Amino acid sequence: MKHFFRYAGLSACIIIIASLNSHAQQKLQLKIGYSVNTPIGSSFKNFISNTSFRGANGELVYSVNDQLSLGLGVSYNDFYQKYPRQLIDTKYGEISAVVSNSIQVTPVVAKVNYSFVKGGSMQPYAGLGAGFNVINYNQYRGEFPESKTTLKPALQADAGINIPLNKVRGIGLNIGANFNYMPFNYNEIKTLNNWGIHAGFFFPLR
Repeated sequence: MKHFFRYAGLSACIIIIASLNSHAQQKLQLKIGYSVNTPIGSSFKNFISNTSFRGANGELVYSVNDQLSLGLGVSYNDFYQKYPRQLIDTKYGEISAVVSNSIQVTPVVAKVNYSFVKGGSMQPYAGLGAGFNVINYNQYRGEFPESKTTLKPALQADAGINIPLNKVRGIGLNIGANFNYMPFNYNEIKTLNNWGIHAGFFFPLR
C-alpha cells in the first residue's frame, strides 16, 4: 500500500508536466536536494527523538512571473531510534525485548512560493504548501512487530535563498528551512510535526 501512495505522488508530477505546453515548459524548473529533519512535540519525541539524516526533497516549480511561482513538492524523511533491552507489557504478557521505532513520512504538497526580490545574486523566498502525507509506522518489540501505513493531510511552510550560479542557463543553489505540520493519532503519538533544513540545486526543464 505504501508503494501505491508513493507511485501516486510521482504520477501527479508526471501529469502536471504533461499538462504544460511547450511555452510553459520554458518556465518550468526542477529542484532536488538533501534534507535533515528533527521531530517536534513531546509525543513524537518520546517515540523517536533522533534527528533524521535520511531525507531528500524535490519540487517542480512553474514561474508565474518574476516573483510568484507555483510548485508541486515531494519529500521523504526516515526517522529511526533503537532503545536498550527492557521489560515490556504486551498482549502476550511481559517480555524482555529491544525496542526499535521507525517512521517514514512522504508528504506531497501543492505550493505557492514568493520571491522577495527580482533577480539579484541572492533571492530570498517564502512558500506555503498543502497536500497529503504517506506515513509508514513500524515498531519492533523483539519478535513482535507492529506496522501501519496510512494517508493523512500535510501542511508545509518553507523559507530560504535561491543563489543563481549561471543565470543564462538558469542553474543555481537552493538553501532553506521548513516546518511540516503532520497530523497522526496512533498509539502514543499525536502528531508527526517536524522542522528541518535542506540544500540542493535547481535547473530548468526545457
